[in-house]
Amino acid sequence: MLEARLQTVRVNLTELIPAVFLRRPNRFLAEVLMEDGRRERVHCPNSGSMKGCLEEGAPVRLSRAPSGRVRTTAYTWEMIAINGGWVGINTQVPNELAAQAAQKRALPLFRDATAVHREVPAGNHTRIDLRVETPSGPLWVEVKNVTLVEDGTAFFPDAVTARGTKHLDVLVDRVRCGEQAAMVYVVQRTDARRFAPAAHIDPVYAERLRWARGEGVGVCVVQARVSPEAIVLERFLPFA
Repeated sequence: MLEARLQTVRVNLTELIPAVFLRRPNRFLAEVLMEDGRRERVHCPNSGSMKGCLEEGAPVRLSRAPSGRVRTTAYTWEMIAINGGWVGINTQVPNELAAQAAQKRALPLFRDATAVHREVPAGNHTRIDLRVETPSGPLWVEVKNVTLVEDGTAFFPDAVTARGTKHLDVLVDRVRCGEQAAMVYVVQRTDARRFAPAAHIDPVYAERLRWARGEGVGVCVVQARVSPEAIVLERFLPFA
């Protein structure tokens, strides 16, 4: 019943364009081979290292840039096929899924939600992804996209993240002020069985996340099924 409600949360995709991954010259660009043989530079909506997701020759799917918007690239990279399944690399998708989940009360975390606000200032010159209103006060939620999987474990982060550590500090501050706070990790691939902070990549973040949990910050890990047609929340993953 709980996961059936979870699976109502989805981002529908239309007319994604097939291509093949060649390389990623910098954080914001990727080079792909289009079906007609053209090499095309496309926008990469993921500023992380994308460790484990940069396999030369792997199939990818692209969306067209919105009409009327001035851009130097005509396409946005949305997903790549790794380990026999699609991996969603667009970091905006988890934010949309989490906001929908709050609006639909599709996660236990959001069972008392009455309103949802996005990108809200939360002190220390920091914005938090969601402020969810509840009868007992605000719930502050930071959302992270997870694409790194090793031996069945989904890891975050995939590179050192001082910004991510700062978000944890802000959430703990909110809890100490008598409010609620939580992290939501969206694993955009289906070959993971569990989640853990990536202590082998960023030991400071890993230690701080475990500390934040101890201080009362909730942690929710949800796995999404990614396909060229839709990205759908599917099930919860345990925190290892």
